[in-house]
Amino acid sequence: MLPSEPGTAYVLKMYPRFSETFIVSEILAREAAGDRIEIFSLRPTTDPRFHAELARVQAPVTYIDRPIKTVALWECLQTAVAAGLTPALGRNLGELAAATADDAVQAINLATALQSRNIRHMHVHFASGATTVARLASAITGIPFSFTAHAVDIFHESVRDDDLQLKLEQAHHAVTISRFNLRYLRRRFPTSTSRLHLVRNGLELERFPYRDPRPLETPLRLAAVGRLVEKKGFQHLLPAAAELLGQGVKLELRIAGTGILAEELEASIGQLQLQDNVRLLGPQTQDQIHELLDSADVFVAPCVVGADGNADGMPTVLLEAMATGVPCVSTSVTGIPEAIRNGSTGVLVRPGNPHALARAVHTLASPGTDRVALARNARALVEEDYDVRRQAELLRALSRPERQVA
Repeated sequence: MLPSEPGTAYVLKMYPRFSETFIVSEILAREAAGDRIEIFSLRPTTDPRFHAELARVQAPVTYIDRPIKTVALWECLQTAVAAGLTPALGRNLGELAAATADDAVQAINLATALQSRNIRHMHVHFASGATTVARLASAITGIPFSFTAHAVDIFHESVRDDDLQLKLEQAHHAVTISRFNLRYLRRRFPTSTSRLHLVRNGLELERFPYRDPRPLETPLRLAAVGRLVEKKGFQHLLPAAAELLGQGVKLELRIAGTGILAEELEASIGQLQLQDNVRLLGPQTQDQIHELLDSADVFVAPCVVGADGNADGMPTVLLEAMATGVPCVSTSVTGIPEAIRNGSTGVLVRPGNPHALARAVHTLASPGTDRVALARNARALVEEDYDVRRQAELLRALSRPERQVA
C-alpha cells in the first residue's frame, strides 16, 4: 500500500557517513518542516562512528543492491519487469548501456524500489555517482531529480564536463553551496545553468549556542578540525605553529580528524619539534568537537586547493566555530570568503602560506584586536546566511511539483 503523503527521496552514496553532518542537519530540518523523507543509500556504511543526531532522523533507510553475480543481475531485471517497468527499461536501454554496470543496475533497483513509496522527487548530494544513478532512475520512473553540487564533484580533475553538463540539463533543478560555485558553474556551462540556484549548507543554530570569546590566557589554545588530506591544509598549519613558538608565543594546537596524511603530519610534528605543543586527536564525535570549540581561543581552517584540483566548498566546522563565538582564521579558497570576511567576521589569508597563518593567529591574539566584535559579527552572519531551517525551506520550494521550470 502506498504511503498517503507524497515523499522526497534522498539518494546518497553512503548513509550514514561520519563526515557529512550537513546532510543530516538538512534532513532533520526538512522533517521538522513537515516533509516525509526516505533515504536510499547506494553503499552500506563502513563507518563505525556515529553522531547522536542520527537518532533523531525519522526517515527509513533503504540500501540499494549492487549485484555482482550474473544471476543477481537477472533477478534485478525480473523484479523490475514485475514492477511494470518493462516499457521504461526499453526506452532507456541506450542510456543504461552507456553507463557503468554498477550505475545502471543500481538505477534499475532504485527505480524498482521507488514504485511502492509514493515518492514525488529525488534529491542527491554531490554531482557524482549518486546523481548518475538518480538521473537514470528518473528517466525510468519519470520522478524528477535534483542535486547539490559541493566541491570535489565540481573541481576535481576527474570531473567530466559532458557528464556534469548532462546532469545540469536533465535535473529538475540543481543547487550549489556558495556564490563562488554559482559563478564558476555559470561561466563553465552558460547554456545549462538556468535552473541552478544558491542554497548554502546550514546549521541547526540551536545546537550551537553563542558565547563571547573568553579573555586570553597562556597558552593560546588553537583548534583545527577536518580530514587529514591535502585540501584541508594542515601541512601548512604546523610550520605556522612552529613560527609562532619561535616568536615566543606559548600555544597548544589540537587537530581533530583522520586521513591519509596522518603519518606525514606526525612526522612533521617531530621534525618541527612540536611534540609538546601539537596533538592529533583522531576522529571525534560531534559532542567532542563542541568541547574542542568551547575550549579554543582561535579556530584555524587553513584550506588549500589540492594538486588534483580538489578544494573545500565550505567547511561545516568553520561555520560551527563562527556560530559558537570562536574567532576564526581561514583562507581565500572557493566560498570561504563569503563567510570569513577579513577584519569583520574573522581573519582571511592567502592559502598555502604558513607565515600568513602565523601572522593571522598573532593578530587574533593581539590586545588591539576586538575579538568580541569579530565573534558577534560572525554569529550574525551565520544566523543570516547559514540557518538550516531557511535552507530547507528553499529546497522545499524548489522541489514543489507545481513549480514551473524552464
